[in-house]
Amino acid sequence: MNSKLLLIFILTLLINSGLKAQSVTDTNIRISMFSAHYSFHIPGGDLSDRFGNSNSVGADFSFKTVNGWLFGADYSFVFGENVKNKDSYFAAIRNSKGYVIDGDGNFAEAYIYQRGFNASLMVGKQFNFWAPNPNSGPFIQIYGGFFQHYVRIENPYRVAPQIIDEYAKLYDRLTNGFSISEFVGYRFMGNKRLINFYAGFEFVQGFTAGKRSYNADDRLIDNSKRLDLLSGLRIGWVIPLYGKTKQEFFYF
Repeated sequence: MNSKLLLIFILTLLINSGLKAQSVTDTNIRISMFSAHYSFHIPGGDLSDRFGNSNSVGADFSFKTVNGWLFGADYSFVFGENVKNKDSYFAAIRNSKGYVIDGDGNFAEAYIYQRGFNASLMVGKQFNFWAPNPNSGPFIQIYGGFFQHYVRIENPYRVAPQIIDEYAKLYDRLTNGFSISEFVGYRFMGNKRLINFYAGFEFVQGFTAGKRSYNADDRLIDNSKRLDLLSGLRIGWVIPLYGKTKQEFFYF
């Protein structure tokens, strides 16, 4: 092999190494991520007077820069069955046996549940210590958005007109307002698209107010300012949106 051929061979190796595709496991890269998540929450503040523990499911989209900055948006649907003081909601329209009477004079079933959502924008930071690769590790995120909750009323077959449609608004305690949330967790990113996940703790502070002018059951105007708190554990499954790893080969 003469000197010219050796020089070409060395330059080719250098170019090949420079063109080598970025890998999640060995290079800190830009990543767009879609995630599906589940959370378990414990209420606090004014929210604990109305509801017990709850759950949420949702999705988020985020973008990680090479420097580890995170930007994104999140939506969580909140649901639960633990509504406090259930017996008081329809006290004024129940009979002596505790039943709501339907339009035909029969006993009507009425069930109430917690429902709500939190929609927000996010900024955060990904760190890569205690991590198997540069794109994994602890991370923090801060959110600003809109938080809403209410009491969902279900009347099977919709036979009790006094608690459905517009009349349900007299009992649902619709509440919403600005929210701030924090998340501290750990994310693992692998080269295989299905082996990517995160877990951590989230905290939500809702600066809310009642949106119904009147509650029929307690006969109160429901427009007071509230501090609604949620804290709990969130786990998520991540789908990274980057192309397949490319490899280039040179033959001589």
